[in-house]
Amino acid sequence: MNEKLISVKTWLEEHRNQTVLIRKEEQDDWDETRVQLEGVEYIENVETIDDYAEGSSLILHGPGSVINEQGEIPLPQSTFQIYVDGLSECRVEEGTLSMKTERANYLISVIP
Repeated sequence: MNEKLISVKTWLEEHRNQTVLIRKEEQDDWDETRVQLEGVEYIENVETIDDYAEGSSLILHGPGSVINEQGEIPLPQSTFQIYVDGLSECRVEEGTLSMKTERANYLISVIP
C-alpha cells in the first residue's frame, strides 16, 4: 500500500462508527451514498464478472443508502467499494477526505 492509500485508509478507520457521506464524480456524473461506517478493508486485485471494479479496492462496511432523485435506496450488501488503482491525489482534513483515482473523484465527509 502506498502512502496516499495508507492516509485514506487511516482517515476512514478513524471515523468508524460514524456516518459518512460519499460524493463520487465519474464521467461528469455525481453519485451520493451515505454509509454508517463499521469497518474498512483493503483488497488487492478484486475480480468481478463485469470488469467494472476489477483492481485494488477499499471496501467500506456498514449499512447505507444511495441517494438519488427518487429518495434513498439501501445498499444491497451493506458495503461500498472504492476502486483505488491510480490514486493520484489525496487530501485529508479533520472532517473531510478528498481523493482522485483513475476512475473517479471522491469527496467523503463526516455527517454530524
